[in-house]
Amino acid sequence: MDTKIKSWFFLYVLLPLLFFSKSHLSTTAEILSLSQVLSGDQTISSKGGIFELGFFTPGNSKNYYIGIRYKQFPEYVVWVANRETPLSNKTSSVLRVNQDGNLVRLNQLNRMVWSTTTPLIASNSTTAELLDTRNLVLRDGSNSSIVISQSFDYPTDTWLPKGQLGRNKITGERQRLTSWKNLEDPAPGVFSLELDPSGINQFDLMWNRSKIYGQSGVWKRQYFSLIPGMAADQPNKMSLVETQNKTYATYKFLDNTSMTRGVMDPLGQIQLCTLLLSSQTWSCFWSMPTSRCEIYSYCSSFAICTQPQSTLASCSCLHGFEPGSQKDWNSSIWLAGCKWRTPLQCGGNTFVDAEKDGFFVMCNVQLPGNQRSLTTVRSAKECELYCFDNCSCTAYAYDSSCSVWNGDLINLKQMLDGNVGGDLYPCLAAIDLRVPLSEKTKGWVHWVIVGVGGCCASVFSVVILFIWICRRR
Repeated sequence: MDTKIKSWFFLYVLLPLLFFSKSHLSTTAEILSLSQVLSGDQTISSKGGIFELGFFTPGNSKNYYIGIRYKQFPEYVVWVANRETPLSNKTSSVLRVNQDGNLVRLNQLNRMVWSTTTPLIASNSTTAELLDTRNLVLRDGSNSSIVISQSFDYPTDTWLPKGQLGRNKITGERQRLTSWKNLEDPAPGVFSLELDPSGINQFDLMWNRSKIYGQSGVWKRQYFSLIPGMAADQPNKMSLVETQNKTYATYKFLDNTSMTRGVMDPLGQIQLCTLLLSSQTWSCFWSMPTSRCEIYSYCSSFAICTQPQSTLASCSCLHGFEPGSQKDWNSSIWLAGCKWRTPLQCGGNTFVDAEKDGFFVMCNVQLPGNQRSLTTVRSAKECELYCFDNCSCTAYAYDSSCSVWNGDLINLKQMLDGNVGGDLYPCLAAIDLRVPLSEKTKGWVHWVIVGVGGCCASVFSVVILFIWICRRR
Protein backbone atom coordinates (compact mmCIF):
# COMPACT_ATOMS: atom_id res chain seq x y z
CA MET A 1 0.00 0.00 0.00
CA ASP A 2 1.27 3.49 -0.86
CA THR A 3 2.72 5.34 2.16
CA LYS A 4 0.45 8.33 1.67
CA ILE A 5 -2.58 6.05 1.46
CA LYS A 6 -1.48 4.30 4.64
CA SER A 7 -1.09 7.58 6.49
CA TRP A 8 -4.61 8.60 5.57
CA PHE A 9 -6.19 5.22 6.18
CA PHE A 10 -8.17 6.65 9.05
CA LEU A 11 -9.49 9.39 6.80
CA TYR A 12 -10.49 6.85 4.16
CA VAL A 13 -12.54 4.88 6.65
CA LEU A 14 -13.93 7.82 8.60
CA LEU A 15 -15.14 10.25 5.99
CA PRO A 16 -17.60 7.89 4.30
CA LEU A 17 -19.30 7.73 7.69
CA LEU A 18 -19.53 11.50 7.71
CA PHE A 19 -20.90 12.00 4.22
CA PHE A 20 -22.58 8.96 2.70
CA SER A 21 -25.88 8.04 4.31
CA LYS A 22 -29.60 8.61 4.11
CA SER A 23 -30.34 10.37 7.40
CA HIS A 24 -29.11 13.65 8.81
CA LEU A 25 -27.43 14.05 12.16
CA SER A 26 -28.50 15.79 15.31
CA THR A 27 -26.02 18.42 16.54
CA THR A 28 -26.08 16.77 19.97
CA ALA A 29 -24.89 13.39 18.70
CA GLU A 30 -21.73 11.76 20.03
CA ILE A 31 -21.61 8.78 17.67
CA LEU A 32 -21.85 8.44 13.88
CA SER A 33 -23.11 5.34 12.15
CA LEU A 34 -23.34 4.40 8.50
CA SER A 35 -26.97 5.53 8.42
CA GLN A 36 -26.04 9.13 9.20
CA VAL A 37 -24.43 12.05 7.38
CA LEU A 38 -22.58 15.12 8.61
CA SER A 39 -22.93 18.21 6.43
CA GLY A 40 -23.35 21.95 6.51
CA ASP A 41 -23.25 23.37 10.02
CA GLN A 42 -23.93 20.06 11.76
CA THR A 43 -21.41 18.81 14.33
CA ILE A 44 -20.90 15.97 16.75
CA SER A 45 -19.61 16.59 20.26
CA SER A 46 -17.58 14.62 22.74
CA LYS A 47 -19.49 13.28 25.73
CA GLY A 48 -18.23 15.97 28.10
CA GLY A 49 -18.77 18.73 25.56
CA ILE A 50 -15.06 19.62 25.32
CA PHE A 51 -14.54 18.98 21.60
CA GLU A 52 -16.68 19.02 18.48
CA LEU A 53 -16.22 17.66 14.97
CA GLY A 54 -17.52 19.55 11.97
CA PHE A 55 -16.78 21.83 9.04
CA PHE A 56 -14.75 25.00 9.60
CA THR A 57 -13.18 27.81 7.58
CA PRO A 58 -9.85 29.15 8.91
CA GLY A 59 -9.42 32.93 8.99
CA ASN A 60 -10.59 34.64 5.81
CA SER A 61 -10.19 31.51 3.69
CA LYS A 62 -13.03 30.49 1.40
CA ASN A 63 -12.18 26.79 1.76
CA TYR A 64 -13.87 24.32 4.08
CA TYR A 65 -12.17 21.66 6.15
CA ILE A 66 -13.32 18.90 8.44
CA GLY A 67 -11.74 19.23 11.84
CA ILE A 68 -11.90 18.81 15.59
CA ARG A 69 -11.82 21.95 17.73
CA TYR A 70 -12.56 23.09 21.26
CA LYS A 71 -16.30 23.59 21.51
CA GLN A 72 -15.98 26.68 23.72
CA PHE A 73 -12.99 28.02 21.74
CA PRO A 74 -13.75 27.18 18.08
CA GLU A 75 -10.80 29.26 16.85
CA TYR A 76 -8.44 26.57 18.22
CA VAL A 77 -8.53 23.64 15.79
CA VAL A 78 -6.64 20.57 17.05
CA TRP A 79 -7.02 18.11 14.17
CA VAL A 80 -7.81 18.41 10.45
CA ALA A 81 -8.94 15.49 8.29
CA ASN A 82 -8.60 16.94 4.78
CA ARG A 83 -5.52 19.15 5.16
CA GLU A 84 -4.51 18.94 1.49
CA THR A 85 -7.95 18.55 -0.08
CA PRO A 86 -10.10 21.55 0.93
CA LEU A 87 -13.76 21.72 0.01
CA SER A 88 -15.21 24.70 -1.84
CA ASN A 89 -18.69 23.94 -0.56
CA LYS A 90 -19.48 22.15 2.67
CA THR A 91 -22.65 20.59 1.33
CA SER A 92 -21.96 19.58 -2.30
CA SER A 93 -18.61 17.72 -2.27
CA VAL A 94 -18.64 14.23 -0.78
CA LEU A 95 -16.37 11.31 -0.03
CA ARG A 96 -17.81 7.84 0.07
CA VAL A 97 -16.85 4.18 -0.20
CA ASN A 98 -17.56 2.83 -3.66
CA GLN A 99 -19.05 -0.57 -4.38
CA ASP A 100 -15.60 -1.98 -5.07
CA GLY A 101 -14.41 -0.95 -1.61
CA ASN A 102 -12.33 2.03 -2.74
CA LEU A 103 -12.65 5.50 -1.32
CA VAL A 104 -13.87 7.95 -3.95
CA ARG A 105 -14.46 11.66 -3.99
CA LEU A 106 -17.49 12.91 -5.90
CA ASN A 107 -18.01 16.47 -7.08
CA GLN A 108 -21.28 18.39 -7.18
CA LEU A 109 -22.18 16.57 -10.43
CA ASN A 110 -21.76 13.23 -8.66
CA ARG A 111 -18.73 12.44 -10.81
CA MET A 112 -15.71 10.68 -9.39
CA VAL A 113 -12.69 13.01 -9.36
CA TRP A 114 -10.34 10.90 -7.21
CA SER A 115 -10.05 7.32 -6.01
CA THR A 116 -7.75 5.08 -4.01
CA THR A 117 -6.47 1.82 -5.47
CA THR A 118 -6.66 -0.28 -2.31
CA PRO A 119 -9.91 -2.08 -1.48
CA LEU A 120 -11.24 -1.46 2.01
CA ILE A 121 -13.41 -3.83 3.99
CA ALA A 122 -16.72 -2.21 4.83
CA SER A 123 -18.78 -3.04 7.88
CA ASN A 124 -22.43 -2.08 8.36
CA SER A 125 -21.87 -1.98 12.12
CA THR A 126 -18.89 0.40 12.17
CA THR A 127 -19.36 3.53 14.30
CA ALA A 128 -17.31 6.67 14.95
CA GLU A 129 -17.13 8.33 18.37
CA LEU A 130 -15.47 11.57 19.46
CA LEU A 131 -13.91 11.26 22.92
CA ASP A 132 -13.13 14.00 25.44
CA THR A 133 -9.44 13.39 24.79
CA ARG A 134 -10.04 14.68 21.19
CA ASN A 135 -9.52 11.15 19.88
CA LEU A 136 -11.95 10.20 17.13
CA VAL A 137 -12.19 6.41 17.20
CA LEU A 138 -13.73 3.92 14.79
CA ARG A 139 -15.17 0.88 16.51
CA ASP A 140 -16.73 -2.38 15.46
CA GLY A 141 -20.36 -1.82 16.32
CA SER A 142 -20.83 -5.47 17.22
CA ASN A 143 -17.90 -5.30 19.67
CA SER A 144 -17.13 -1.79 20.90
CA SER A 145 -13.85 -2.93 22.49
CA ILE A 146 -12.38 -3.38 19.00
CA VAL A 147 -10.86 -0.08 17.77
CA ILE A 148 -10.45 -0.16 14.00
CA SER A 149 -8.63 3.15 13.75
CA GLN A 150 -8.21 6.43 15.64
CA SER A 151 -7.26 10.02 14.88
CA PHE A 152 -4.54 9.95 17.58
CA ASP A 153 -2.52 7.83 15.15
CA TYR A 154 -2.51 10.68 12.60
CA PRO A 155 -1.72 13.97 14.40
CA THR A 156 -1.63 17.22 12.46
CA ASP A 157 -0.13 20.30 14.16
CA THR A 158 -1.42 19.77 17.74
CA TRP A 159 -0.30 17.32 20.42
CA LEU A 160 -2.82 16.80 23.22
CA PRO A 161 -2.47 14.83 26.48
CA LYS A 162 -2.58 11.05 25.94
CA GLY A 163 -1.73 11.55 22.26
CA GLN A 164 1.32 9.81 20.86
CA LEU A 165 4.31 10.92 18.79
CA GLY A 166 6.67 8.14 17.78
CA ARG A 167 7.81 5.65 15.19
CA ASN A 168 6.81 2.15 14.18
CA LYS A 169 9.87 -0.11 14.39
CA ILE A 170 8.41 -2.58 11.90
CA THR A 171 7.06 -0.35 9.13
CA GLY A 172 9.24 2.71 9.72
CA GLU A 173 6.17 4.96 9.77
CA ARG A 174 6.46 8.03 12.00
CA GLN A 175 3.95 10.22 13.79
CA ARG A 176 4.98 13.85 13.64
CA LEU A 177 3.56 17.28 14.30
CA THR A 178 3.52 19.33 11.10
CA SER A 179 2.78 23.04 11.03
CA TRP A 180 0.04 24.62 8.97
CA LYS A 181 1.26 26.49 5.87
CA ASN A 182 -0.19 29.65 7.34
CA LEU A 183 -3.06 30.74 9.58
CA GLU A 184 -5.57 30.28 6.75
CA ASP A 185 -4.22 27.08 5.20
CA PRO A 186 -3.91 23.90 7.31
CA ALA A 187 -2.01 22.06 4.55
CA PRO A 188 1.34 20.70 5.84
CA GLY A 189 3.92 23.47 6.20
CA VAL A 190 7.72 23.23 6.25
CA PHE A 191 8.16 22.84 10.01
CA SER A 192 7.75 19.59 11.92
CA LEU A 193 8.54 17.85 15.21
CA GLU A 194 9.37 14.13 15.29
CA LEU A 195 11.44 11.51 17.04
CA ASP A 196 14.93 11.36 15.57
CA PRO A 197 14.72 9.16 12.42
CA SER A 198 18.11 7.58 13.22
CA GLY A 199 16.61 5.77 16.20
CA ILE A 200 17.95 8.06 18.94
CA ASN A 201 15.31 8.75 21.58
CA GLN A 202 15.17 12.51 21.14
CA PHE A 203 12.89 14.94 19.32
CA ASP A 204 14.09 16.95 16.32
CA LEU A 205 12.65 20.20 15.05
CA MET A 206 12.89 19.97 11.26
CA TRP A 207 12.71 22.44 8.41
CA ASN A 208 11.49 20.91 5.16
CA ARG A 209 12.18 17.43 6.58
CA SER A 210 15.89 18.05 5.93
CA LYS A 211 17.40 20.64 8.29
CA ILE A 212 17.46 20.14 12.07
CA TYR A 213 17.23 23.48 13.89
CA GLY A 214 16.41 22.28 17.40
CA GLN A 215 16.70 19.13 19.50
CA SER A 216 15.28 18.00 22.82
CA GLY A 217 18.34 15.96 23.77
CA VAL A 218 18.15 12.26 24.62
CA TRP A 219 15.57 10.83 27.01
CA LYS A 220 16.72 10.65 30.67
CA ARG A 221 13.92 8.57 32.23
CA GLN A 222 11.91 11.63 33.29
CA TYR A 223 12.93 14.34 30.87
CA PHE A 224 14.86 15.10 27.70
CA SER A 225 18.44 16.15 28.41
CA LEU A 226 18.30 19.55 26.73
CA ILE A 227 14.98 20.39 28.44
CA PRO A 228 15.84 19.67 32.10
CA GLY A 229 13.17 22.08 33.31
CA MET A 230 10.47 19.57 32.42
CA ALA A 231 11.67 17.30 35.26
CA ALA A 232 10.27 19.59 37.95
CA ASP A 233 7.82 22.44 38.49
CA GLN A 234 6.02 21.73 35.23
CA PRO A 235 2.26 21.13 34.97
CA ASN A 236 2.70 18.17 32.62
CA LYS A 237 4.38 14.78 32.95
CA MET A 238 5.97 13.19 29.89
CA SER A 239 6.74 9.52 29.31
CA LEU A 240 8.68 7.63 26.66
CA VAL A 241 7.23 4.19 25.97
CA GLU A 242 9.16 1.34 24.32
CA THR A 243 7.29 -1.69 23.00
CA GLN A 244 8.31 -4.48 20.66
CA ASN A 245 6.78 -2.71 17.68
CA LYS A 246 6.82 0.96 18.58
CA THR A 247 8.58 3.78 20.42
CA TYR A 248 6.50 6.82 21.31
CA ALA A 249 6.27 9.76 23.68
CA THR A 250 3.10 10.82 25.45
CA TYR A 251 2.23 13.20 28.24
CA LYS A 252 -0.50 14.00 30.72
CA PHE A 253 -1.52 17.20 32.44
CA LEU A 254 -1.32 17.09 36.22
CA ASP A 255 -3.89 19.81 36.86
CA ASN A 256 -7.38 18.46 36.22
CA THR A 257 -8.86 21.97 36.29
CA SER A 258 -6.98 23.01 33.15
CA MET A 259 -6.53 21.95 29.53
CA THR A 260 -3.28 21.94 27.61
CA ARG A 261 -2.10 21.64 24.03
CA GLY A 262 1.23 21.47 22.25
CA VAL A 263 1.27 23.25 18.89
CA MET A 264 3.79 23.32 16.03
CA ASP A 265 3.01 26.82 14.80
CA PRO A 266 3.28 28.00 11.15
CA LEU A 267 6.47 29.97 11.92
CA GLY A 268 8.39 26.99 13.31
CA GLN A 269 8.14 27.17 17.10
CA ILE A 270 6.71 24.36 19.23
CA GLN A 271 4.73 25.72 22.18
CA LEU A 272 2.98 24.20 25.20
CA CYS A 273 -0.04 26.23 26.24
CA THR A 274 -2.61 25.79 28.98
CA LEU A 275 -6.15 27.03 29.45
CA LEU A 276 -7.01 28.07 32.99
CA LEU A 277 -10.73 27.46 33.38
CA SER A 278 -10.99 30.04 36.15
CA SER A 279 -9.93 32.86 33.81
CA GLN A 280 -10.81 31.24 30.46
CA THR A 281 -7.50 32.40 29.00
CA TRP A 282 -4.70 30.53 27.24
CA SER A 283 -1.12 30.93 28.44
CA CYS A 284 1.96 29.44 26.77
CA PHE A 285 4.48 28.37 29.42
CA TRP A 286 7.16 26.69 27.28
CA SER A 287 8.54 26.97 23.75
CA MET A 288 11.40 25.59 21.65
CA PRO A 289 13.50 27.23 20.39
CA THR A 290 13.15 30.13 22.83
CA SER A 291 14.40 32.61 20.21
CA ARG A 292 12.60 32.60 16.87
CA CYS A 293 15.82 33.70 15.18
CA GLU A 294 17.09 30.18 15.90
CA ILE A 295 14.38 28.75 13.64
CA TYR A 296 15.86 27.69 10.34
CA SER A 297 14.85 30.08 7.53
CA TYR A 298 12.55 31.96 9.92
CA CYS A 299 12.72 35.08 7.73
CA SER A 300 12.90 33.02 4.53
CA SER A 301 14.95 34.21 1.53
CA PHE A 302 17.02 37.43 1.35
CA ALA A 303 15.90 38.65 4.77
CA ILE A 304 17.69 38.87 8.11
CA CYS A 305 16.43 38.06 11.60
CA THR A 306 17.19 40.36 14.52
CA GLN A 307 16.25 39.75 18.15
CA PRO A 308 17.81 42.03 20.75
CA GLN A 309 17.62 40.77 24.32
CA SER A 310 14.10 40.68 25.84
CA THR A 311 12.39 41.72 22.60
CA LEU A 312 10.50 39.89 19.88
CA ALA A 313 12.28 38.65 16.79
CA SER A 314 11.84 40.78 13.68
CA CYS A 315 12.65 40.27 10.02
CA SER A 316 13.83 42.86 7.53
CA CYS A 317 14.59 42.61 3.83
CA LEU A 318 18.21 43.07 2.86
CA HIS A 319 19.07 46.43 1.34
CA GLY A 320 17.97 46.48 -2.30
CA PHE A 321 15.29 43.82 -1.71
CA GLU A 322 11.54 44.06 -1.09
CA PRO A 323 8.94 41.68 0.42
CA GLY A 324 7.74 38.85 -1.80
CA SER A 325 4.27 39.44 -0.35
CA GLN A 326 3.70 42.87 1.17
CA LYS A 327 0.36 41.73 2.60
CA ASP A 328 1.98 38.86 4.51
CA TRP A 329 4.91 41.03 5.54
CA ASN A 330 2.55 43.61 7.07
CA SER A 331 1.08 40.79 9.17
CA SER A 332 4.54 39.60 10.32
CA ILE A 333 4.28 36.48 8.17
CA TRP A 334 7.68 36.10 6.57
CA LEU A 335 7.29 32.86 4.62
CA ALA A 336 7.30 34.59 1.20
CA GLY A 337 10.71 36.13 1.95
CA CYS A 338 12.14 38.98 -0.12
CA LYS A 339 13.12 39.53 -3.74
CA TRP A 340 15.48 41.84 -5.63
CA ARG A 341 14.03 45.31 -6.11
CA THR A 342 15.96 45.61 -9.38
CA PRO A 343 16.93 42.58 -11.52
CA LEU A 344 20.64 41.91 -11.89
CA GLN A 345 22.33 42.36 -15.26
CA CYS A 346 23.43 38.75 -15.41
CA GLY A 347 19.94 37.66 -16.32
CA GLY A 348 20.18 39.20 -19.78
CA ASN A 349 19.52 42.80 -18.74
CA THR A 350 22.94 44.19 -19.77
CA PHE A 351 22.83 47.50 -21.66
CA VAL A 352 25.58 49.42 -23.41
CA ASP A 353 27.40 51.76 -21.01
CA ALA A 354 25.20 50.57 -18.15
CA GLU A 355 26.67 50.57 -14.67
CA LYS A 356 27.63 47.12 -13.52
CA ASP A 357 26.21 45.14 -10.64
CA GLY A 358 28.13 45.33 -7.37
CA PHE A 359 28.17 44.13 -3.79
CA PHE A 360 27.31 45.57 -0.41
CA VAL A 361 28.65 44.38 2.90
CA MET A 362 26.67 43.08 5.86
CA CYS A 363 28.80 43.18 9.00
CA ASN A 364 28.75 40.60 11.78
CA VAL A 365 26.02 38.23 10.59
CA GLN A 366 25.46 34.52 10.93
CA LEU A 367 26.37 33.34 7.44
CA PRO A 368 24.01 31.11 5.45
CA GLY A 369 24.88 27.42 5.76
CA ASN A 370 24.63 26.31 2.13
CA GLN A 371 27.90 27.86 0.94
CA ARG A 372 30.40 26.39 -1.51
CA SER A 373 34.09 26.69 -0.57
CA LEU A 374 36.64 27.58 -3.26
CA THR A 375 40.01 26.24 -2.16
CA THR A 376 41.87 27.60 -5.20
CA VAL A 377 40.87 31.24 -4.54
CA ARG A 378 43.51 32.97 -2.42
CA SER A 379 42.35 36.56 -1.91
CA ALA A 380 39.24 38.57 -1.18
CA LYS A 381 39.51 40.28 -4.59
CA GLU A 382 39.67 36.95 -6.42
CA CYS A 383 36.65 35.76 -4.44
CA GLU A 384 34.71 38.89 -5.40
CA LEU A 385 35.62 38.54 -9.07
CA TYR A 386 34.63 34.89 -9.11
CA CYS A 387 31.18 35.72 -7.78
CA PHE A 388 30.81 38.69 -10.13
CA ASP A 389 31.65 36.55 -13.19
CA ASN A 390 29.27 33.75 -12.15
CA CYS A 391 25.64 34.64 -12.85
CA SER A 392 24.32 32.09 -10.37
CA CYS A 393 26.38 33.55 -7.52
CA THR A 394 24.27 35.72 -5.23
CA ALA A 395 26.82 36.45 -2.48
CA TYR A 396 30.35 35.78 -1.30
CA ALA A 397 32.39 35.95 1.91
CA TYR A 398 36.12 35.85 2.50
CA ASP A 399 37.85 35.03 5.79
CA SER A 400 41.16 33.36 4.93
CA SER A 401 39.13 31.30 2.44
CA CYS A 402 36.50 32.03 -0.20
CA SER A 403 32.85 31.00 0.20
CA VAL A 404 30.16 31.64 -2.40
CA TRP A 405 26.39 31.17 -2.41
CA ASN A 406 24.18 30.26 -5.34
CA GLY A 407 20.45 30.89 -5.25
CA ASP A 408 18.48 32.21 -2.28
CA LEU A 409 20.20 33.41 0.89
CA ILE A 410 18.35 31.97 3.88
CA ASN A 411 18.83 31.66 7.62
CA LEU A 412 20.55 35.02 8.00
CA LYS A 413 20.79 36.31 11.57
CA GLN A 414 22.24 39.52 12.94
CA MET A 415 24.77 38.74 15.67
CA LEU A 416 24.32 40.86 18.80
CA ASP A 417 25.44 41.02 22.45
CA GLY A 418 29.10 40.42 21.71
CA ASN A 419 28.56 37.37 19.50
CA VAL A 420 30.90 37.32 16.54
CA GLY A 421 29.73 36.50 13.04
CA GLY A 422 31.12 37.02 9.56
CA ASP A 423 30.84 39.65 6.82
CA LEU A 424 28.67 38.78 3.83
CA TYR A 425 28.65 40.46 0.41
CA PRO A 426 25.33 40.00 -1.46
CA CYS A 427 25.08 41.17 -5.07
CA LEU A 428 22.92 44.15 -6.06
CA ALA A 429 22.03 46.09 -9.19
CA ALA A 430 24.04 49.31 -9.53
CA ILE A 431 21.02 51.55 -9.00
CA ASP A 432 20.38 50.00 -5.60
CA LEU A 433 23.96 50.58 -4.50
CA ARG A 434 23.47 54.35 -4.57
CA VAL A 435 22.80 54.89 -0.88
CA PRO A 436 24.33 57.32 1.60
CA LEU A 437 27.28 55.79 3.42
CA SER A 438 25.72 56.86 6.72
CA GLU A 439 22.56 54.82 6.08
CA LYS A 440 21.74 52.29 8.79
CA THR A 441 19.05 49.65 8.71
CA LYS A 442 17.30 47.80 11.47
CA GLY A 443 19.44 45.26 13.22
CA TRP A 444 22.65 47.39 13.11
CA VAL A 445 23.41 46.28 9.55
CA HIS A 446 25.57 48.73 7.62
CA TRP A 447 26.02 48.83 3.88
CA VAL A 448 29.15 49.80 1.95
CA ILE A 449 29.40 49.94 -1.83
CA VAL A 450 32.13 47.63 -3.09
CA GLY A 451 31.10 47.42 -6.73
CA VAL A 452 33.17 45.94 -9.49
CA GLY A 453 34.25 48.01 -12.48
CA GLY A 454 34.09 51.58 -11.23
CA CYS A 455 31.37 51.65 -8.57
CA CYS A 456 33.99 52.82 -6.06
CA ALA A 457 36.93 55.15 -6.36
CA SER A 458 39.48 52.56 -5.32
CA VAL A 459 39.86 49.32 -3.43
CA PHE A 460 41.88 51.16 -0.79
CA SER A 461 39.13 53.68 -0.10
CA VAL A 462 36.59 50.87 0.16
CA VAL A 463 38.65 49.12 2.81
CA ILE A 464 39.06 52.33 4.83
CA LEU A 465 35.34 53.11 4.65
CA PHE A 466 34.43 49.53 5.54
CA ILE A 467 36.61 49.57 8.68
CA TRP A 468 35.31 52.99 9.71
CA ILE A 469 31.63 52.08 9.41
CA CYS A 470 31.93 48.68 11.08
CA ARG A 471 33.73 50.26 14.04
CA ARG A 472 30.90 52.75 14.47
CA ARG A 473 28.39 49.93 15.24
